[in-house]
Amino acid sequence: MLQNLDTVPWDDLEHAYGKAGDVPDLLRRLLDPDPKVRSEVLTTLYSNVFHQGTRFPVASYVVPFLIELCASPAVPSRGDILRYWGSLITGYFNVQERPCWGDGEHDYMCGEILQLQAGEPNTEPLHEIYQESLQGHELLCRLLSDEDLAVRVGAAWVLACLPTKAAHSVPSLNAQLAIEPSEWVRAAIAFALGELGESVSLRHLLGTDSSAIPRCMAACQLARIDPSEDLLEPLLSFVSEPIEWYDQIPGAGGKSTGDAAFSISHLPPSIQRRAIPVVCDRLDQARSWDTVPLVQSLLSAAFPKQEEPLTNLNDLQRLVLSRMVNTDELWNNALFGLFKAYGLTQDREKCAQLAGVRVAQDKALDELRLGLAFADIGFLEKGREGILKALEVDPFVFERATAPEECWLLCAKAFAETDPDRSIEAFRHATAINPAMAHRVHPSWRLADLIKEDNK
Repeated sequence: MLQNLDTVPWDDLEHAYGKAGDVPDLLRRLLDPDPKVRSEVLTTLYSNVFHQGTRFPVASYVVPFLIELCASPAVPSRGDILRYWGSLITGYFNVQERPCWGDGEHDYMCGEILQLQAGEPNTEPLHEIYQESLQGHELLCRLLSDEDLAVRVGAAWVLACLPTKAAHSVPSLNAQLAIEPSEWVRAAIAFALGELGESVSLRHLLGTDSSAIPRCMAACQLARIDPSEDLLEPLLSFVSEPIEWYDQIPGAGGKSTGDAAFSISHLPPSIQRRAIPVVCDRLDQARSWDTVPLVQSLLSAAFPKQEEPLTNLNDLQRLVLSRMVNTDELWNNALFGLFKAYGLTQDREKCAQLAGVRVAQDKALDELRLGLAFADIGFLEKGREGILKALEVDPFVFERATAPEECWLLCAKAFAETDPDRSIEAFRHATAINPAMAHRVHPSWRLADLIKEDNK
């Protein structure tokens, strides 16, 4: 296994942090029996070879070894390796984000051919990664029927990243879909079929599948490749009721509510407008970044895109903007480009003036949101600071927070290293509201260790 690693001149290649001499050891450590070690290795590979979506020259040399690892049933965590492989091909890629890739002739972004200057940095690796990945296509089709559920999911994901092989991939995907017992795999296959332009299978799946997870993915993909009025009703149902675990599927852009709302923006404008009341209601319940696709859906439905600042609103626009002004959660997010595309400013007070409403201030909730946002991205000290400030202003602020179970879980994460008792108490609050929160604790969090100790 990996016997040819030393034949590659790794020290002559580069990744995000310089010479790539550390890559062969990282690839070998993907065979480590300890799952924590393998998880840390993949985190490092995402950071250096795939850095914030940029693929570095070393990436194409990594692909053949990923194919070798995925081909052996003895290799652990092949599902995770497959997900990494797909990310190398396309970058950030899901229902809400279009892939950035090269097929050997053209570079693509958001489904359009990019017009790049000769010698543009970091474009050549895209073509090399794609060409190397094509060598694993037959393996991917075989892996669709692997015994390991995670491998089947991962194989479907990588096939979604190879659109030039659609004619060969779609029959294999359809054959597995017909017999696939897992809703997770059927959802991953639905994403792949959508990316490969297979609408007939998706319409059948949307109408017949017993699980909401693949049906939601099918509806989202159909809205993009074959938009029609009959998709509005299922999409609105998915906006209204979150589907547990949907966001774990490769290709999901986040929660099912967000993907469904975002997908409505692909429908004709007159149909989009009918969705506004339901999307507004979901916006009231969304926290932090979960508000972004909802805002995008509402802006698309109510406002025309324009470069000039908007100075007058019709009644529908006033209603939508008023609802957004009074949704505290969305104003901490980077929505400037999104608002600007519709002639709006991200200044909340100015939006309130335009809509003819006042902004209600809530210092405790503002401090809590900021603290939880820091905790969410790993800045735990800043997270604790914000949470404590919020509790000082209002000891009952968590009771008023949007999505309180998520807030309590992030509180538990923030205090796990410094105040185990507070952390466990917060975790119990989270799971009392929604028991599924227990499964959202990442193994790398200190909270995971505290929970194990508490359960002894």
